[in-house]
Amino acid sequence: MSLQQKLDVLRDHLQVRTRSDALVAMLRVMEDAVSSDRAIKALQAAGRAPAFTLPDERDKPVSLADTLNDGPVVMVFYRGDWCPWCTQELAALQAVAGQFEQLGASVLAVSPQKSLHNRRCVRKHKLGFPILHDAGGHVAAQYGVNWDIPANLRKLYLGLNVDLTKFNGDEDWTLPLPARYLIDQKQSVVYAEINASESHRMNPAGLLTALESLQRKAPPH
Repeated sequence: MSLQQKLDVLRDHLQVRTRSDALVAMLRVMEDAVSSDRAIKALQAAGRAPAFTLPDERDKPVSLADTLNDGPVVMVFYRGDWCPWCTQELAALQAVAGQFEQLGASVLAVSPQKSLHNRRCVRKHKLGFPILHDAGGHVAAQYGVNWDIPANLRKLYLGLNVDLTKFNGDEDWTLPLPARYLIDQKQSVVYAEINASESHRMNPAGLLTALESLQRKAPPH
């Protein structure tokens, strides 16, 4: 079963177990709020990846530049442990983490949620890569994938017991779009995937294909 099929099953399951009207409304409003117009404003392939240093789940600083010294970086924006679709995506990335490693790449997840939740998520899902705390969504803003959640959508989140002020530790109701990047050692984006819909995720196959292509172009040592 593909990642998207698993997410569709999860969505159906949630509609049965939660207030389906609120869930469906939340998704519809979200998809309207972050339409393709929002997604196309995000950083795309061939652009230069903004540098950053963020604390990981144990509050250890992690630098994009330093990580790139060891090889390409697969970077994913992660909304938070409250988002079942996002967690499924991390699990899918973890399933192919060994393949990324064989191709010389590191994986970095970037999330607005507090390090406490990131630490629990890494431990709970046995992730072999860090989740970095992007306080206030500043890195997401640099990559053009942040968006402000409108007031009517905030009410729906709260109705589903998702209070982002508690998860993220600030009063800014902002989240990153679902986005993945492959960044080469020259700090150029060679692959970008930005989705406007919260419940739509692609399989990691695109990242693997792009990484394999990048490695074939790499000069021999």
